[in-house]
Amino acid sequence: MQYWEHIDRVFRAQSLDEVKSATSAYTRALGFQHHGYAMKLQEPALQPGHGSGPSKDFFYFEDFDSDWSKTYPGLASAQAERSDPRIIQAREGLPAASWNCRGQTSYELGQRVYLMQRTRRTLEIAGEHGLRGGITVPSWSQGMRWSFMTFTHTAIVDPREMVPTVASAVYFVNCMQATLDRLMRQRPSLPTLSEREREVLRWSAVGKTSWEISMILRISERTVNFHLQQVSRKLGVKGRRAACARAVALGLIFL
Repeated sequence: MQYWEHIDRVFRAQSLDEVKSATSAYTRALGFQHHGYAMKLQEPALQPGHGSGPSKDFFYFEDFDSDWSKTYPGLASAQAERSDPRIIQAREGLPAASWNCRGQTSYELGQRVYLMQRTRRTLEIAGEHGLRGGITVPSWSQGMRWSFMTFTHTAIVDPREMVPTVASAVYFVNCMQATLDRLMRQRPSLPTLSEREREVLRWSAVGKTSWEISMILRISERTVNFHLQQVSRKLGVKGRRAACARAVALGLIFL
């Protein structure tokens, strides 16, 4: 299969299983044995339950045949965000890099002493699990805290020798990320609000109190509060401010 065929396959995937299958095929074609992908969203995914992970805002998939697989669930933790060099690489906008388990990378971290130390230690541990070289590609899209893909192999190679494959890996990961965005962010059926609930919510969103809304709509203040409670329940939030924000974000009301 040619390179462009791998790109086309992952870009046209219609399910997460198809994404995983396309990624596995590309990993082998690139000359690597295994891969691992992880991402953290700023908010829970609109379509939960699509992947592995302890929370709805965290997703990962991997095909490692060692205990390295067990390290991926831990990437969801706050501690990992502060200390894992792959996450730091993604969050700080650092470029894709090739590496080996001796702690060598395709670019120098310069004054980032702490990150350099963490990177070397992580690569050493990876080597102990049979991951002796590879490429790590950070990626980003709207609403995402961080994400990265790692391709690994069992040989110890000078990272500079892997540099020619980095560009193709980056493009593949970007195409894969676009497909994941399409699949995981599909909007579910929106809550149904009555016209009166929309009216109450619109006036509340522009700062009117329950009493003011009752005067405008010629209904009781108690009825206004009842509608706001119903809207909050339907949107799964607490309080009128949260309900207004959620409704605007979902396009249920316009200001």
